Amino acid sequence: MVKLTRRLAVYVGSLLFLIALYTLTYRWGMAVYEGESRTWYQSLELVVQSMTTTGYGQDAPWTTLEMTALVLLVQVTGIAYIAVAIPQFVVPWLETLVQPSPPEEIDRIEDHVVVVGYTALCDTLVDELEADGTPYVILEGDEDRAQRLHEDGLAVLYGEPDDDRVLEAVRLEEATAVVVDATEREFVATVLAIESRDPRAALFVLVTDPSRARYFRYAGVDEVLSPKHRLGKALGDRIRTVIAPAPEGEITLGDGLDLTEFYVDADAELFDETMAETQSLEETGATVVGAWVRGDFVTELSEQVHVDENTSLLIAGTESALEAVADRTGSPGSPYRTTEEPVVVVGAGLVGRTAAGTLERAGLETTVVDREDDEIVDVVGDATEEETLLAAGIEDAGTVVIAVERDDDAVLVTLTADALHPDAEIIVGADTTDSLRALRAAGADHVLALPNVAGRMIALRAFEREVMPLGDQLRLRQLAAPGLVDSKLETATVREQTDCIVVGLERNGEYHSDVDGTRLERGDSIVIAGTDGQIDRFQETYADEES
Repeated sequence: MVKLTRRLAVYVGSLLFLIALYTLTYRWGMAVYEGESRTWYQSLELVVQSMTTTGYGQDAPWTTLEMTALVLLVQVTGIAYIAVAIPQFVVPWLETLVQPSPPEEIDRIEDHVVVVGYTALCDTLVDELEADGTPYVILEGDEDRAQRLHEDGLAVLYGEPDDDRVLEAVRLEEATAVVVDATEREFVATVLAIESRDPRAALFVLVTDPSRARYFRYAGVDEVLSPKHRLGKALGDRIRTVIAPAPEGEITLGDGLDLTEFYVDADAELFDETMAETQSLEETGATVVGAWVRGDFVTELSEQVHVDENTSLLIAGTESALEAVADRTGSPGSPYRTTEEPVVVVGAGLVGRTAAGTLERAGLETTVVDREDDEIVDVVGDATEEETLLAAGIEDAGTVVIAVERDDDAVLVTLTADALHPDAEIIVGADTTDSLRALRAAGADHVLALPNVAGRMIALRAFEREVMPLGDQLRLRQLAAPGLVDSKLETATVREQTDCIVVGLERNGEYHSDVDGTRLERGDSIVIAGTDGQIDRFQETYADEES
């Protein structure tokens, strides 16, 4: 609206100036060239008639070249101004009737989240807030961007974010948290204004360049978050083994029960549903053991998180049950496998450097590849070329992590890596969600997109949501449960009391995965998944001895 007002002022001002100039010139020209005097208002009438193309009256035609040229100039100018007015003012005005502009004030709101400087990195955060029923307001000072967000159906307030009146309008003091996305624009002044108005505000800032984080900390920010750093860590964490290897004598994968990882296809009914809705897959007889959600492994299937391109489900079941899951998810699934060394990391930028550091701290053998030499780089070269990846030992690698700067380069590296070593697990970090399909089609087993990881990172910090700690691993255990013999097995009750997930039942040497409501017999064993502490609780509650 401000830009439109400024344009209108320039337009009207220049139009009035030209009308006055033409009026004076016409009056002078008539006296000098035509030998006829005209009053100023008669001259003004002629100019307005000419510019609006409504007619000339008594003065037409003119007998001199000079006056004819002047009238022609007035005519052309009038038509030009009309042509400019239609797209610049008439069309925008009509658009405001069809699509109202974003508001400059909001109704009463409290316990909300204020998002300043919205970019794609906040998409997932807004999704989680909407799923959770948490109100939010996007504070946007760019009129065009505010209009686009408003047209997309987001809750937007238009105004300069460092303006005290705007901060009052957004009800800063009643907000639960303030998220400032400073990855594209400079918002130090905004942060200072927020801290000055409400020092108690829970303030989180996103930055692309970690070297600028200190300025926001100096300004009083509670936490400065680096999405690229988080993406690199998520790529490294994605390789870790979440199911601990089975000790001798315990159940092993493939003994009648398989563990498979499924993505949900964008055309499947479960896509964009809440994670809690994925439990409906257990109608097939399989069990949802956990899920990778945008870089974190979770066993609690939340109502606040939606299934998206960065979500994969870890499901246990018999072969027939897993086939039914594949039909429901639209994904063939891939057998779960533990981390395989060595790991090749392609890219030594912030994302790749963080991923390599995470892997090295976990004790995994890692080779880093990059175009530029650096102290952490082991092989210098273009990873889209076969020679570079071969020099990095890709033929012997168990896992390849691709963390290059551009998504189109990531597609080429993925194609090359998959061609050289089809059995290697390929994990890719993408800049945008638009590249996920192409990367998977190129051969990537797992893809994490920066916007999804960033949004989840903010939600975890702002709302203190928990994920499974890195040090914990799930174990598959086969245990007797004397306390449940001759009673119906209620899997939900077992989980409520022990946090263990019932995966299946072994009876007379055969495994069954659809066991909820099954009456337990003496000699039966229950297959459960849980951490060491959870399994201890199960044994204390139901089992006296291992089978």
